[in-house]
Amino acid sequence: MIDRYIQFLGLEQTKQFLIANEKPLKPSIRVNTLKITVDRLKDRLENKGFQLELSKWFSYAFIVNSAPYNLGATHEFLQGYYYLQNIASMLPASILNPNSNDVVIDMCAAPGSKATHLAQIMKNGGILILIDFNLKRIPALAINLRRLGITNSIVMNYNSTDLSNLNLKADKILLDVPCTGEGLIRQDPKRKRSKKLNDIEKMAQIQKSLLKSGLNALKVGGKLLYSTCSIAPEENELVINDILHNMQDYRIIELPDQYGVNGLTEIYGKELNNELKFSQRLYPHLHDTIGFFFCLIKRIS
Repeated sequence: MIDRYIQFLGLEQTKQFLIANEKPLKPSIRVNTLKITVDRLKDRLENKGFQLELSKWFSYAFIVNSAPYNLGATHEFLQGYYYLQNIASMLPASILNPNSNDVVIDMCAAPGSKATHLAQIMKNGGILILIDFNLKRIPALAINLRRLGITNSIVMNYNSTDLSNLNLKADKILLDVPCTGEGLIRQDPKRKRSKKLNDIEKMAQIQKSLLKSGLNALKVGGKLLYSTCSIAPEENELVINDILHNMQDYRIIELPDQYGVNGLTEIYGKELNNELKFSQRLYPHLHDTIGFFFCLIKRIS
């Protein structure tokens, strides 16, 4: 694992990355503006002793610097006024930025962090199709939808690699793919030793199938946001490079803001699609987040 990191981070940054992974990550919350204003929730939580710091990326998210008790045990949480969510994982829905008239698909939706964020951005308008292959994860998704007051969604227990069978065409698609979670070591130290290279290779095949399926389900002019909580090039740039090599009607497009560092356009001695410079990576040692990757792809014809 570390040998691979050195190849795309270099020795010094790899050291910094490993050190940063040993530092606890402060919890963060996304205010559910469908139910409450940011200022009102801030007042309620601070009156209970929570110390909040506004996120630099979102006007409706807070870093929790101090909590007198569990964030999942407040009346505000139970009433759906906020969602416990890592700041990095709020970026995909925000970047995709669907409007209240769009048809939107979340291809791997459970347990619902990004799904409920999409609904919030859409102001409960449009059509939000939430798909997850794992039946055991559907109840958690349904609970979160009810708790946060989401009313524009359709939930499906379905394999998103077979989207073509549904004859759907979407304006926007969120594909936060299942991955090895190499970027989650800061939250889950067991991942240092629980994943092998063959696990990454197996996941990459699933990711390629999902990405191809999602791109085919886009309307012309539609956009797909691909994201992972992995820093492995094999699950990110290499997946996108391989799929777009044979799909000429799609382009990687530049993001509206710079959140992280640019994606890789060369790795392990292999030259990749130059447009991958428009994708972005987040690292614990550079951005004080989990490790994360995201890329926006547009169908042009």
